Amino acid sequence: MKNRKQLGLSLIELLVAMAIGSFLIIGAITVQSQTRKTFSVNEAQARLQETARFALSVIEPETQLAGLMGYSNDLDGVKFDKGDGTEPIWAKDLSTKKVAAAGVPSVFNECGANFAMDVNLPIQAEDGDWKIACAAGGTGYLPGTDTLTIRRAGTEKVDPEPGRLQILARRLKTDDSLMFANGIPKYAVKTGETEVRNIYMKTYYVSPDSDGRPTLPSLRVKQIIAKSGAGAWDDQEVVRGVEDIQVELGVDPGADHDKDGTIDMDNGVALYVNGDVARYVKPGDPVTFTGQIVTVRIWIRVRAEEAEPGFVDRRSYKYASVDFQPNDGFRRVLMSRTIFVRNTRKVPSES
Repeated sequence: MKNRKQLGLSLIELLVAMAIGSFLIIGAITVQSQTRKTFSVNEAQARLQETARFALSVIEPETQLAGLMGYSNDLDGVKFDKGDGTEPIWAKDLSTKKVAAAGVPSVFNECGANFAMDVNLPIQAEDGDWKIACAAGGTGYLPGTDTLTIRRAGTEKVDPEPGRLQILARRLKTDDSLMFANGIPKYAVKTGETEVRNIYMKTYYVSPDSDGRPTLPSLRVKQIIAKSGAGAWDDQEVVRGVEDIQVELGVDPGADHDKDGTIDMDNGVALYVNGDVARYVKPGDPVTFTGQIVTVRIWIRVRAEEAEPGFVDRRSYKYASVDFQPNDGFRRVLMSRTIFVRNTRKVPSES
């Protein structure tokens, strides 16, 4: 019998090979699709985290420097020089709880009496409400989110500028720092002894829309600036995608040195504070006005710009006083940070 030579694959062998090849191709496509989806999800999460970190990186250094007044943090020694030869106005009389101080340019009171100049309140926050007398920029303020206002002097010396709120910092007289807004410091500027620095007042808040992107919330900042030789209010977007900011304040309420059962006070302010956080409270708690704010705890919640097909966010976000559970296709990131306020620490005047 003659041996038959193999001339090719049989039909059954060919079908088996095609079936195996099809399964391999389907598997490779599935793996590639899953890999691409995983990459897209990771990239989206990374963008959200980047946005949250950026927002915190903007707010954190401002918060750390709250209360800085040139060469010192002696807020009791700050005054406002009206530039008319009369006695300066003490910082205690530039409180938002008092009427607008006479002789101060009206622009600094447009958002509330003494609002731009209340340096004795370097950190001011509101719990889920807009209590500033002027309107929020953009499309307004997003109800339920907190606001954070920071007041401080700059860290760099600058030239006097008409219309800008500035301070003449005096190295040898830290209890006599003079704010002014007419571009004319009361005392001569001397290298190493006196410097002019800008005063910054910034309020961070959340708006329901971004510039050019309706329904996409954003973090904004409202601040006092100089424009055309006069003071002016500026409101601009910081970063889009921020849909909530919440704040808690770490407070040192002061001490009871005379042992009468109450905190020792002077004009409604605790006398003996040492920078130790006794408790965290919501903005607006009375102790934030009488004690010393030592730390600021901030939560930032960021939302994706576009809804993701096939994804539903049902996660429960519980932080500060918020319990939020969405039911939509937007991915989110929640990030928090506790910031130490370096320039409000005081040495107790009594041990």
